[in-house]
Amino acid sequence: MRSFDDSHGQHWQAALLDGSYGNVMLVFSPMQSGMIRRRPLQVSTMAEAMAMLAAMDDDGLRAMLLEADPWEPGVDGF
Repeated sequence: MRSFDDSHGQHWQAALLDGSYGNVMLVFSPMQSGMIRRRPLQVSTMAEAMAMLAAMDDDGLRAMLLEADPWEPGVDGF
């Protein structure tokens, strides 16, 4: 899990979610109010996703956040 601030100063946490059939999502949770967001990663394994997240700087996380879609876990599924 990683914490970072977006370009507006809002604090976020980014975490990996390992889904079925090898799908890995990067999930963004706002620390204040706002909607959870998700972005699928083009990786083969969770280990690859973990290495990608560890190597990413805050600018990379902000760019991924901009590409992420709103997500309601109980409604939208994985």
